[in-house]
Amino acid sequence: MPRPTIHTHPPTSPLLQTALKSSLPYSINLVYRTKHPYRTPNAHILATFPPADADAASTTIPKCWAAAYLDRSMRPETELWIFASGEMPGHSTPPFSSSSSTSSCDEEGFFCRTCREAVLALMDYMSELPAPPMLESNLPALDIAREHEKRYPESGPGVRYPAELGAYMRHLLLPSVVTLGACHHEIVRICQEVGLVREEFPGPGDELNKFLFTVGNLPQTRALPEGLRWGTMGEKDAEIVKTRTNIPRTTRTLLAMKSLGVFEESTGKPIAWAFLGLDGSLTTLHTEPEYRGKGIAKAVAAKLFREFAPELAVDEKGVAWAHADVYIGNTQSESVCRSLGGNPMWRHFWVRIDLAQGGSLVTDDASEV
Repeated sequence: MPRPTIHTHPPTSPLLQTALKSSLPYSINLVYRTKHPYRTPNAHILATFPPADADAASTTIPKCWAAAYLDRSMRPETELWIFASGEMPGHSTPPFSSSSSTSSCDEEGFFCRTCREAVLALMDYMSELPAPPMLESNLPALDIAREHEKRYPESGPGVRYPAELGAYMRHLLLPSVVTLGACHHEIVRICQEVGLVREEFPGPGDELNKFLFTVGNLPQTRALPEGLRWGTMGEKDAEIVKTRTNIPRTTRTLLAMKSLGVFEESTGKPIAWAFLGLDGSLTTLHTEPEYRGKGIAKAVAAKLFREFAPELAVDEKGVAWAHADVYIGNTQSESVCRSLGGNPMWRHFWVRIDLAQGGSLVTDDASEV
């Protein structure tokens, strides 16, 4: 069996957007990311099928396929998102077998050989792409990485870094290591099998639940308490946001996201906020401690989704989807998501993968994979 061929698509690729739309809500991260206008010249949108054009009117979407969005200039922020058709429940029924040549994926989430090869072919292709320089606004993260290296000089197998700010930057010292975001647990498993996942960085042991929401069914929320007002998070507010999280995000990226904040009328101080991430997820939802327990976080999230999500991820039945990624054990965020009518649907991870290990993950002979 020949290895899958990787094709470059424009963001508006009708065939890719059709494939992603037909896979909603499971493809939701990639739907949002490919549509988001914040895109550098270094971004690559890839798929295992070609874009349709005038000379390929008969191009169709295969049953098993994978697609990715890669922008390595975004380091240390998320650089890579991947979706594969095998993530969809009931993609087909017979279970995966490493010795089987069937093209089917089971309901337990195991990928068939064709879907597995599609994912690995993307990795092989991306391993050969030139790495662009980091954005100038992200360069200060390198200093944090170097300081972390002084404190924790060891790296590699058997090493595990505590989940602190420096650990989220440390991979910057390894040019071939990429942050893979919101990655389905089965794709992570495949990457682990072939030695792509760097276990020392935060992520492999930290599961998240994907919460899904239908925008049309979001509950009504109470009015803000007296003395508070709605507003948009600005540049000076972004500095406060960054002090409340270990997740690396630059001011430039935060300002590129749709945002909503709650401010004290008397001081202009933001006391609660949320952003709609580059992949559409509910991001950096936060309420200052003295204002918690008043339903403000729920109101912020619901209003953010209502204002900015209705037309961005609409499936073939006309249902508009929104989503949030919540670390298992984060009871406060889980409570907010459930109060909005969300349900945890599948497990996923943020991990660092080493593309230097790619290049020959898929061979022309499927029996050798």
